[in-house]
Amino acid sequence: MNQLNTEMMENGGATRRQVIRLGAMALAGWVLAPVQIASAALQDDLELVSAIPHMAEREGPMLVFRDFAPDPDLEVEQHLRLQLGRRKDMLDLVRKKIGFEKKVRLSVEHIQVRLMFVPQLQEDHANAYHRYCRDITAYLFEMNQMDNCYAAITSPNKSYPPLSPDGISAFLVHRLAKDYRAVCRFTAESGLSVKYKASGAIFSNHLGAVDLEIQSIAPGQFGLSRRAFTIWQNNADNLYTLMSIPVEETLHYQLGKATDREIAASMKNHPPENLSAAQRLAEGWMAVEESVVGGLVNPLLEGYCSLHHMAVPACIPVDSGEPLPPLHQYRYRDRGIQMVEKLGFQEALALYMESPSRFKDQLFQQQDA
Repeated sequence: MNQLNTEMMENGGATRRQVIRLGAMALAGWVLAPVQIASAALQDDLELVSAIPHMAEREGPMLVFRDFAPDPDLEVEQHLRLQLGRRKDMLDLVRKKIGFEKKVRLSVEHIQVRLMFVPQLQEDHANAYHRYCRDITAYLFEMNQMDNCYAAITSPNKSYPPLSPDGISAFLVHRLAKDYRAVCRFTAESGLSVKYKASGAIFSNHLGAVDLEIQSIAPGQFGLSRRAFTIWQNNADNLYTLMSIPVEETLHYQLGKATDREIAASMKNHPPENLSAAQRLAEGWMAVEESVVGGLVNPLLEGYCSLHHMAVPACIPVDSGEPLPPLHQYRYRDRGIQMVEKLGFQEALALYMESPSRFKDQLFQQQDA
């Protein structure tokens, strides 16, 4: 798949990976307790996991995760908007057809996505990271007294890995790719419009994702759901990020129960006018959810590492030479981190699970203070 590219990520500002980039971590900085405290098996696993961020990035072999299906993928939509907006030849052709003057509006009306993945091939390292993901998620569920939501955590090496019929399936891969087909519409100030079909492929920049989907089920009625699978990439820049992936995405599934309840209540009390309005409502709440998740990840990792008598990987931001503008979905993240530090881990978690609205109110009061 030579057409795979990360042009959107490189030219369009900060990426998810850059936002959570916390510094390269050499193996020497991964401090273990004496062998009599930390088991030899655990020590071996952690040494293997710590080497993963330093391995070469691969583009193959490319396997199919899921065939083309309708998917309002925001990452693909962002890529299309960026690429088509920079196509002068395309804009000149559109101007000839519909005659816009200063502005033309681009809407993405339909997207189909085929998910592809590059498997983890280094068996020893893949198995070690697999065991770490199982261990850290088990720790999270026990610490928060929550039921384990995962039916399976696996590292697929064949196309079309099966989803578990019960619970959530987590798939550990090296890289995730998205092959897309889309229908776009350019609309001029006069109201005249023209459709354009686009296709291509990108490597996903989301190291892990728990997507909230909003669908129109009847006039004025909308349904929301989270996918029963999540894909975690090990193609991380540093050890802290690699360790954070299963923690962050598991927290999204747990906190998402409260978020989805809040969104459903809001849509019932104040029905959105259309699907776009419902999606904007959901996006706003997902930004709040991102804020509390961002605050909970580090103390949870600190607790896990303390339990195993080892140091947390260094959290020193990489100096890129230029400030990185935050992605829109993380616009409240810094505030969320500060609020969790102020309230405490358990208190912040309990507050959000009981009432996301009260958490949101305090989050915004903190900004105004």
